[in-house]
Amino acid sequence: MFDYKRILSVMYDLQFCLTKALGQCLFVHYIFISYLRAACAHFLGNNLYFCANSTSRMSAIVISKGTELLRIPQEKLVYISSEGNYSNVVTLDNRRRLVSFQLGQLEDLIGNQLGDDGSQFLRLGRGLIINTEYIYVIDIAKQQLILSDCATCYHELSASREVLIKLKAYIESLRNYDDGQK
Repeated sequence: MFDYKRILSVMYDLQFCLTKALGQCLFVHYIFISYLRAACAHFLGNNLYFCANSTSRMSAIVISKGTELLRIPQEKLVYISSEGNYSNVVTLDNRRRLVSFQLGQLEDLIGNQLGDDGSQFLRLGRGLIINTEYIYVIDIAKQQLILSDCATCYHELSASREVLIKLKAYIESLRNYDDGQK
């Protein structure tokens, strides 16, 4: 029996590697991916279509440089903070990993890899990228932002007053938009 989720995961990893290798040669990239999907469909039958349209596939952020590769499911990434020419990646299990990328490079990487799925990540000022799903408290008076999952993860961060005012307005606008959709 085939492990369809594993095959699909390998396909998407291959797609990511091709995108990185081919850069702007998207036409060649899409032809190859189309061929790969057709070949897999031939060998796997109709099950590939079902798996490819499944929402259970996790989107992950892949940070690769030199001999190191870091792969983080997007819902497990809480925030990224700047430390000079390096960045500190903090995950839901409270682990920190220092990577040799500047914050702007990671911001571009998230946008390129996740596309519209990366809209939950926001750049706050010069020093932070946060996952908005974990915003717990915005305290403008104390210039404090608390990110939490209300269970195991709890991070107190500082940010400028202006950034926190804009963030609060943004979150309120999302709530108002959601209320208007109902």
